[in-house]
Amino acid sequence: MKQNLHNLKCSLDQAQIENRLSYNPDILELQLFEADIDDPKHIQNVIRDLKQKDVKVILHHPMKVNGKFLDILSVDTEVMEYYKRSCRVLDEICHSEDVYCVVHPHYDDCESGRVYPTNKKRMLQKSNELKEALQKLRENTNDRFYFENAPEGIFSSMNPYWISHIIEPLNLPVCYDVSHSFMSFRGDNQKLKQDLKEAYPFTKHYHVVDSEGTEVHDALPLGKGDIAWSNLKPFIKHKDFIFEIELPDYKDCTLMIESAAYFDSI
Repeated sequence: MKQNLHNLKCSLDQAQIENRLSYNPDILELQLFEADIDDPKHIQNVIRDLKQKDVKVILHHPMKVNGKFLDILSVDTEVMEYYKRSCRVLDEICHSEDVYCVVHPHYDDCESGRVYPTNKKRMLQKSNELKEALQKLRENTNDRFYFENAPEGIFSSMNPYWISHIIEPLNLPVCYDVSHSFMSFRGDNQKLKQDLKEAYPFTKHYHVVDSEGTEVHDALPLGKGDIAWSNLKPFIKHKDFIFEIELPDYKDCTLMIESAAYFDSI
């Protein structure tokens, strides 16, 4: 019998997959990397194999191309070409295999991640540009993407307009990373709860991971950071989610399993 809440993450590496499968997961999110996009058949085969084992699969778009973080508003030709090509490939896979893929509009270490709310005019302008770019992407795909928030920048909880000017007008499907928003609010649990609640109608998937709420991307096991999980569990438990914990050894997901036990105990 399946144990609840063993919702895990790994790459396409077979040793990582076998480690996760040993815990009989309900959901497995597969982190993809730059070269994986060149072998879509392999991605499809992994999805099919996992689905035969009664595991729900969610993909995660690659983070970088040639060492550069992806950004849908990038002025870098290589970044934009790869962003478009990889989204096209993954959209086709998601459509044919009936799965969804987490996509970052941008990361914090790129141009769109370095737009701050101190410049209200620029933040509003860039919010509208991002909304238009996301709308165009969705119009040209089968709409199989969940868009994940960054800790900083335009598509982050740091932007006071990210829900009202980007998500809400598009009815955008969101992957809400709890630790990223906690970092956006610099460790303020009340602001985190309010933001998560406002994003809830649009949220399809959560990344459940603890943090101390600083600028450092710590990705801690649950209970090792400062997030007040009892405030958030009533929302999270009704949607898909995974425990996205930084691991010292990616072939051993013990910290994810311990986080699942912590979450279950709340």
